[in-house]
Amino acid sequence: MNQLYALLKSGELRFIDLAEEVVEPTDKLFLKAMGDFINDETVQIPFDGNYSVRENENEVLYLDFELPAVFGDIPDNQEGITTLDVENDDIKSLIWFHNGSFLFQIFSSSNLLENKYVIKFFQEEHTFNRMKDKAFIINNKIQAIHKDDKLLFKSFPNASKIFDLSEHMVEATTEEVHAFGNNDIVNVDVNWLTVNANNKTRRLIKMITESRTLETFMGMSAMKRTRIAKSVNVDISIYDGRLVLPSSLGKLNKILEFLNEDVYRGLITERIYRTNSKRGE
Repeated sequence: MNQLYALLKSGELRFIDLAEEVVEPTDKLFLKAMGDFINDETVQIPFDGNYSVRENENEVLYLDFELPAVFGDIPDNQEGITTLDVENDDIKSLIWFHNGSFLFQIFSSSNLLENKYVIKFFQEEHTFNRMKDKAFIINNKIQAIHKDDKLLFKSFPNASKIFDLSEHMVEATTEEVHAFGNNDIVNVDVNWLTVNANNKTRRLIKMITESRTLETFMGMSAMKRTRIAKSVNVDISIYDGRLVLPSSLGKLNKILEFLNEDVYRGLITERIYRTNSKRGE
C-alpha cells in the first residue's frame, strides 16, 4: 500500500499518489534508509541538549514527542488527506509510513528537478533532451523516525527542520553568547548582546552555532546572500566581510530566525511566515 506523504511548511499534510509499480521500490528505499539509521544494536540516548551523536557510532537521540493532530489521518483515513500539488505546495519533509513508524526525509528546493538541468533519453527520438516534467528526488537517507511515542534523530538541528522543537532546546550559555558575538564574521555589540539576549535569542544562537548556518550563509556570494534575504523580506547588512547584527532585540531575533531557516515565503499568497505557524508578517 502506498504510504508516501509530504509535510508542508504550513504544517499541513499531503498525500503523494504513487503509481502502483513504484510503491514497492519506494518502500524498499525507505526501509533500507531505516535500517541504516537504526537497528537492534543502536544505542538510544535521551536528548538533553548536551550530547551530540558521535560520527560513525551506532547511536540515536530521542525525545518523548506527540505528533501533531493531522498525523491522526495516517493510515486509516488516507482519502481525507489532500493530494500533493507539486507546483504550489511548499514541502518541508517527505514521510513514509511503515508498521506504525513515520520515516522523515528533509526536503529542500534542491530535490525539485525543475531546479536542476536534467537531460533524459527519449526512445522515440533516439536523442537526449532536457527533462521539463514536474518531478522531485527521493534520497536514500532519512533524518528522523517517530515510533512508540518517541522522535528519534541523530542531529537536533535537522530534526528541528521537521518539527518545532524549540521547547526542548537548551539555550546558549552566557559564554556561548559571548563567543557567538566575537565570531570573526559577526559585527555586534557583544556586551549589549550578552546582557539583552532573551530565551529565544539564546535558543536561536545555540541552534545556529550547532548547525553552522551562519558560516554557510557568509560563505555564499554577495549576490546570493542578498537574493535569499530579500526573498523573505529580511534586511541584512554586511560590512568589511562581517554580518552586522542590530542592537534591537526584535530586529536581531528576526535575523537569527532567518539564519536558523525559520522564515519562508508562501507560494500562493507570497506572504512571509515563520515555520510551523500561519502568522503573516
